[in-house]
Amino acid sequence: MLIPINNPGYRINYRPSKKLILVIIVIAILVVVIIILISFLNNSAKNNTNQPTDVISNLPTNDPKRQLAEKRDRPHFGNTKAKLVIVEFSDFQCPVCQAEFPIIREVINKYQDQIFFIYRQYPIINEGSPLVAEASLCANEQGKFWAMHDRLFLNARNDFTESDLQNIARQSGLNMDQFNNCLSGEKYKDIVTEDTKDGFTLGAPGTPTFFVNGNRLSGQISKNNWEIIINQSLKLLNNQ
Repeated sequence: MLIPINNPGYRINYRPSKKLILVIIVIAILVVVIIILISFLNNSAKNNTNQPTDVISNLPTNDPKRQLAEKRDRPHFGNTKAKLVIVEFSDFQCPVCQAEFPIIREVINKYQDQIFFIYRQYPIINEGSPLVAEASLCANEQGKFWAMHDRLFLNARNDFTESDLQNIARQSGLNMDQFNNCLSGEKYKDIVTEDTKDGFTLGAPGTPTFFVNGNRLSGQISKNNWEIIINQSLKLLNNQ
């Protein structure tokens, strides 16, 4: 005998399977993660100060974090007495850093008498990045940092092996016994770790991140924007 659906005494006793419950939970988690990710990206976009006028209008700065960024014992280039200091937190295996390399290299060469440029390690691209950062500091102890820096970027990739680093070190004119001992002994591991921690403390959202007299810029910056930032900043600083 069929029971009418509208019979108040009839109830469908349905229990979802454990598999269905698990699928629903996973979907809910993914939705939450997507919402958080979208919120993070939106906040990053709001906090990204890549407009030259934003940086210039903030000069000079007395930001207490500026000293944390400007560690002068790191690889550097230019005039140590310059009023304008640019710090780059970078990863040799970062595609955006590799694209920015010829721009920033040309800029610091052009203004080397008027700016002081500091390079700091921020190896966050993948698990192999810290080794490349350490290799560059092993080159630095032989006075060959910029030679190796340029070759690492000119041979752009995101999977440098130890053999790759040895070849580039050899091309850069390093003493290979000294370099190999330095790299295998993890001589500069603590410095790389310290740079990375400082980058996080300073709020560097990724690589490259620049600090211009303490004012943060993130991502790739055009040559034209660098020209505006440097020329206008120097004008303001020199008129103090």
